[in-house]
Amino acid sequence: MAQIKTKARALDMLGRQQIAGIPTALSELFKNAHDAYADNVEVDYIRKKNLLILRDDGLGMTREEFEERWLTIGTDSKFVDENSIAQPDVHASKKLRSVMGEKGIGRLSIAAIGPQVLVLTRAKRKEQLSTLVVSFINWTLFSLPALDLSDIDIPLIEIGGGKMLTNEQFLQLLEESKENVKSLAHKISAKKIDAVLHQIESFEFNPEVWYRNLKKLDCDIESQLKSDNALHEERKLYVDEDGFGTHFIISPVDEILNEEVEGDSSAKRTEQASRLEKALLGFTNTMDAANKPPIIARFRDHTSDGYVIDRISESIFFTPEEFEQSDHHIEGEFNEFGQFSGTVKIYGEEKKQHVVSWPEGLNRPVLCGPFKMKLAVIMGTARESKLPNDLWKEIYYKTNRIGGLYIYRDGIRVLPYGDSDVDFLHIEQRRSKSAKEAFFSYRRMLGSVELTKENNYALHEKAGREGFIENKAYKQFKSILENLFIQLASDFFNEKGDLSDKFVEIRARHQESYDLLKKREGLKTTKKKKLEKDLEKFFDRYDDDYWKRGVKELGEKVENKFINFSESVTSVDDFIFDVQKLLDTQLKPLINNLVVTIPSGIGFAKRITDQIDLYKAKKAEIEEQIKQLKNNTGKRLVDFEDQFGNRTGMRRRFSDSLDTQTEFHRKQLSSVYSQANKTLEELQEWAKSEIARNRALAKENIEQVKYDFSNVSFNEKSTDELFNLKTALEDKIASTSSQVIKKIEHLSEQVQTIKENSEQNAISSSKLTEVLETEYEHLKEVNAQNSEMVHLGMAIGIIHHEFKGNVLGIRQALKAMQPWANKNEKLNFIYQDIRTGFDHLEGYLKVFDPLSRRLARKRVKVTGNALCEFLTSVFWDRLEKEGIDLKVTDAFLEQSFIGFTSTIYPAFINLVDNSIYWLGRSSGEKVITLDAIQDGFVIKDSGPGIPTIDRENVFEFAFSRKVGGQGMGLYVVKKTLEEEGFDISLAPYDPSEGACFTISPKQDNEVSDGEE
Repeated sequence: MAQIKTKARALDMLGRQQIAGIPTALSELFKNAHDAYADNVEVDYIRKKNLLILRDDGLGMTREEFEERWLTIGTDSKFVDENSIAQPDVHASKKLRSVMGEKGIGRLSIAAIGPQVLVLTRAKRKEQLSTLVVSFINWTLFSLPALDLSDIDIPLIEIGGGKMLTNEQFLQLLEESKENVKSLAHKISAKKIDAVLHQIESFEFNPEVWYRNLKKLDCDIESQLKSDNALHEERKLYVDEDGFGTHFIISPVDEILNEEVEGDSSAKRTEQASRLEKALLGFTNTMDAANKPPIIARFRDHTSDGYVIDRISESIFFTPEEFEQSDHHIEGEFNEFGQFSGTVKIYGEEKKQHVVSWPEGLNRPVLCGPFKMKLAVIMGTARESKLPNDLWKEIYYKTNRIGGLYIYRDGIRVLPYGDSDVDFLHIEQRRSKSAKEAFFSYRRMLGSVELTKENNYALHEKAGREGFIENKAYKQFKSILENLFIQLASDFFNEKGDLSDKFVEIRARHQESYDLLKKREGLKTTKKKKLEKDLEKFFDRYDDDYWKRGVKELGEKVENKFINFSESVTSVDDFIFDVQKLLDTQLKPLINNLVVTIPSGIGFAKRITDQIDLYKAKKAEIEEQIKQLKNNTGKRLVDFEDQFGNRTGMRRRFSDSLDTQTEFHRKQLSSVYSQANKTLEELQEWAKSEIARNRALAKENIEQVKYDFSNVSFNEKSTDELFNLKTALEDKIASTSSQVIKKIEHLSEQVQTIKENSEQNAISSSKLTEVLETEYEHLKEVNAQNSEMVHLGMAIGIIHHEFKGNVLGIRQALKAMQPWANKNEKLNFIYQDIRTGFDHLEGYLKVFDPLSRRLARKRVKVTGNALCEFLTSVFWDRLEKEGIDLKVTDAFLEQSFIGFTSTIYPAFINLVDNSIYWLGRSSGEKVITLDAIQDGFVIKDSGPGIPTIDRENVFEFAFSRKVGGQGMGLYVVKKTLEEEGFDISLAPYDPSEGACFTISPKQDNEVSDGEE
């Protein structure tokens, strides 16, 4: 008798060669983690080491299970049959999960990722933890034709006591694997043996180091997840101590993974999703708020630059918020006959019950079985969407990259559906033929079809996980969905659809609103830019004393004229004329340059609003100076004429002056009247033109109807055709009339809104718009500020925690290194460099110390001496590097007040840091002075100072003149100081001095000692 023998390469053919690519292989491993009742399965791809680590927190495997199931090909452990071996364990406290990995190719797909894998698995059974099972497999051996499966030995060890694999034990596994390879010399060539041995030796992995780093990474991620979700359950992705689950460490990873992760050049250029994103995003359905995913999958890309990028987490896939915010929603069920029953919601309006019949059903149950669908659609242009422009851009960008209809079976995604390149429902094909009729597009939708193994068992996946086998059940499933999209597009989203009235009406309204806002935005942007430029020019002149010098110089010239007047040389009339001419000539440019036109009907952000207020105050100040000069000069001229002239001449001069002023203002008024009349005439002409054009349009259409009617032969038409003709012509007349009436009414409304101070419009419409728009701009700023501050707070907490932990470790390591350094001159040189850098790093840690004591803090006496020591310890190296002299007065050292160090210290850090920044970019003397006044501290520098235009905004959130500055420092300083009863003020701008800040207790606030 003969037997069928199995070659080792059968595994390669069943596994690596059957898998479409690395993303599909990872999906299979994710499914295996799901079957093991894992809550989390996470991948860390470390590019520098060409290493991929996949970990799950599932039930894991005992040694027996690892050998009988994982290392046995074609097991029937997941297949329900009376002769199959026992089913895998289930988690008693979790909902029963449908088995996803029935084909047994999950483990074999690892070879598609890399040729070698280290497996660590630890089982949990009825609250009892088993030993840690560790094995090493080289898949290259299974691709060699000459070998039988029985030729290859898999090294395996068990580790008890909750201990982790040591580096020594790992190296021993590699040695055993190498010995097995060497023993195959009688079957494979020396060249192949050397190649496999080299491959094994290149597996660089120290489990003690890597798992220490992974636990640290997990701690960081856990902190972030808890801050994002208070109900988050703790992850335990380790297999020592009280951990369990299965881990795969794969190396070297196939170089194609880099391209799979980032996308090829074409995908990058068109901003399309990479193959990995298309395959793994949405592994579970996290876009449905009502759905609790059985498992969460993540893929972290550790780039060569040291960054960690999350590629497929639930936040990168569509979120429930994005699903709900979309323009349209379709939700419902397909029954056992393929008929759809559900709801349709257009532009967020009330849900409308709707049914769609499947004509091919013929009242017979479908083989594919009943299933559910939830779909959200976003409009293709911002002007048609109900979403604000920024939000529309965000969601549209996502749908353009990863939009589509995702198919899930028992909560786990079925590949490749959801990938917009897989047009299995011919959605894009129909759209390319007629975009007007085929409304739907993968790149504008986010949705899911929910299948179950119980109801949809006839939908079988292909062996290589490349979709469903195209049997009759699949063809029915496909036809049912195609029919739904065709019918929905025809009924709701086609202008001639029976149920499309609401869609067409709301879309038109959004288009009109968007166009008006876009036009206004363009107008606003132009006017805002001009205003900002004019304000900047004004404050530059103000800081340069343009008006102050001009008024002073003019005053001196007038004074010289009075001093040098000689009655024998110049007549009184000529003298007075010369003085007045001098005033008019010299004051005219000063007054003209004082004017900055503030556009009406436009709202401004807080920064511009504050600058406008400051401009008005400074303008009034300058106008008062000019007025005083004119009044003083006028009074002197009157006294002068009374002394040297006569009352008759004075009367004539007064009369001439009044006539001149009258003529000047008459010309100004005449110009305004002319402009107003011109505008009114243009408006009237435009309105008449619009009315005439629409009247002509109405007449032309009605005449066309009459013409069409006249060309109809009644003898050749049936009564039904004649009735339909009559109806069509009447509808055309009604449509034309309605269109014209709507336009003329809209025109009347526009003209009505122009009327100011009437009973219908007591408040100026432009003024009202300005007020509302200003409020809107301010609210947008506050919202952005709050978001920034939340992230800032989280970041500071994480940085401080990590900083402090690392510094402690470095300090201990340096202490242990010192005896060795003392004995070795070369090592001591390196040690001193590290020590110096560490002292510098530890100095910066002190910046966070005051912040870390905020939750349990006490008011203390804050002294100038302590502040000086603290600032010196933090900034000594930067001061030395920039050549900045820190001067501390005795008054500063002796000054003190009661307060929280967590408030005062960071304020000084920020102010000194700013001074160092600006002094480092200035020339001349570089000095920071710490001084004191009677009740506070003074911090000043010799830098460029803060110009008047920035005086009101320097404490505002997000305002900064630094390159790349975030503009949060002084905002936070002011807010925290004010909350604790302190003021911070900025001295007026002086070109000869730098910035000068004062921190002092508020006048009406006594800060006393005691706990907060």
